[in-house]
Order: sequence, then structure tokens, then C-alpha cells
Amino acid sequence: MSTPDPCSRPRGSRGVSPPAPSGAGGGAPARFLTGPGLLVFLLTALAGYEGFLAVTIFGPTAGGWLGDFVRDFQLWCYRGDPRTGGLSWLAVSVMMAEPLFVVGVAALLWRAAFLQLGSPRTWRAHARAAAAALAVIAGGAGGLVYYARTDAVRALLVPPFPGERIRVRLALPDTPLVDQQGGSFQFADLRGRVVLVTGVYAACTTACPEIFREINQLLAELPATERAGLSVVALSLNPEYETAELMSRVAAARGLTHPEFRYVNGRAPAAMHDVLTRLQFSATRNPQTGVIDHANLFLLVDASGHIAYRFTLDPRHRAWLRTGLRALLRESHAPAA
Repeated sequence: MSTPDPCSRPRGSRGVSPPAPSGAGGGAPARFLTGPGLLVFLLTALAGYEGFLAVTIFGPTAGGWLGDFVRDFQLWCYRGDPRTGGLSWLAVSVMMAEPLFVVGVAALLWRAAFLQLGSPRTWRAHARAAAAALAVIAGGAGGLVYYARTDAVRALLVPPFPGERIRVRLALPDTPLVDQQGGSFQFADLRGRVVLVTGVYAACTTACPEIFREINQLLAELPATERAGLSVVALSLNPEYETAELMSRVAAARGLTHPEFRYVNGRAPAAMHDVLTRLQFSATRNPQTGVIDHANLFLLVDASGHIAYRFTLDPRHRAWLRTGLRALLRESHAPAA
């Protein structure tokens, strides 16, 4: 009796491979998770993610949807300062370093597979993993851009002006002040007129130029008949250093030739600081740089000499500022009952 040849293949079984031993393969997912494919995916995703971060750090912050997205992303994730354009480089470093930690852990767990990444053939063999990683990063970036654009559109949908529901009736201080011409000034002098009050200082290069632009734009939008009934008062946020001569030069440089524009300071710094405090104009000086941090605040004063509304340069407030201003101007011209 002859012994069967263990290497012989039974008749009719040509082309059929014997089953793989248990644990030798495990299918495509197992091979991906234990082989170089996972590292190709992770490294490609890392490169795409770091490229996306580079755009958000060094990309433009003005002009078009990209500039809007970069500026907003810097505010969200890098604690950006919209007035100076500065970023928290600690926050930037954390964002850039987090993916490197993940890849480093993967390289330690799959050291043998990591060594295979030095061969271009490995990358070609796992091109689909690299493409999938880029697709994931592109999808994530696209989702963020879509969310930002949707949020921006919602911000432009201004609800109707609440009018009397948000109107207040707060008294103005009667402290004697001095305007840019060296003349005496008190808010009581403007009784019977609508007054727009804001706060600026001469050396400001961040928020104040935007405030001056807003004032000029408001004056340009009003017809001459309404503009004649409006006074604009800019309070000095730097009373220790601003003289009448300096304030006059600033007003001229900003194109504020409106005859009812007054740039005012106190007769003493303490008096002006008291006015700012009573009107809730927050102004804090940075002792290192001398820069004064302050809000973009606008007060609307009605013809009776009372504060009626408080607005900022928020997009919603910008629209309400115009509506409220015109409402007060119409009110001031209404015949007495």
C-alpha cells in the first residue's frame, strides 16, 4: 500500500487555495490596521491638516470669503486680536503639535510598519489610503468653511429695530468740558438737538479709525435737513495728553468738518475720567505699550438731553444705530402736542 503524497492536490481541486491559518490575515481591515497603510493615512492626514493650519495662520484676513474665514478662525482658535492682528503663539503651537503626538504614538506601536514608509513602493501601494486621508481633511475644512459662511449669513439677517422696547432715559453729566477750539462745552448746551456721542483718542490706530469712518458715513447718509439737527460729540479717552490743539488736528485729519462736531476733554483729567465712568465708556491703558483698550461705543441722546440708546459697531447694532438715529431726528422735528 502506497503512502499518499501530502503535497499532491486532489483531483478537481485545481486553483483552490487552502484556507489561511487563523490569525494569518484577518481581512483587509486588519491588514490596514496592522500594516503601513494606517501610517500612510495618518501622515498624509497630518500633512493636509498642517497645511490647512498654515493657511489659517498666514492667509489673508481681508477680502472675500477666505479672508473672512481666516479672520474668524484666528479669533476662535488662536485668540486673535482683531484690532492689532496679533495671535497667541502658544495657542498656535498647541494646534500644530497635537497631530504630531498622535503620529508619534502610532509610530511607536507599529515600529516595523513605520520603517517601510521609507520606500516609495509602500506609498504607491497605499495610494488609496493617502487619498482617503486627503478627502477626510478636505471634508473637515469644507465643513468649517460652510459653518463659518452660514454663521456670517445669519449675522447679516438683522431683526427689526426694537425701538421703544430697548429705549432708556438716562441723564447726561453736566461737567464743564473744553472742545477742540478751546471753547467751553456742556451737554446742556445741546438741549433740543439729537446728539451722537462716542469715545476716541488721538494716538489710537485700531478701533478709533473705524469709529471715525462710521461717523463720516452716518453724516454722508443723512439728508441735509436731518444732518442739520444732529450734533456729534467725541469724548477724549486720553485726557492726560490731549490738548485742544491736538484734538483740532485730529478732527481735521479725519475729515470731520461737520459744524456740529465737538471733540471734547475735561478741564482736568480727573473730571474727564469721571465723565467717562458715568457714561460707562470703558478705557484701560496697557502700562507696557501705552495703548488704551476701549469699546466701540455710541450713545444716542434725544432732544430732551437724555441717553436713549447705546450701540456698538456690531453688524446688528450698525443697522439699529441708523434706524434709531433717524427715529430720534424725526421725533425732534415733530410738532409739540
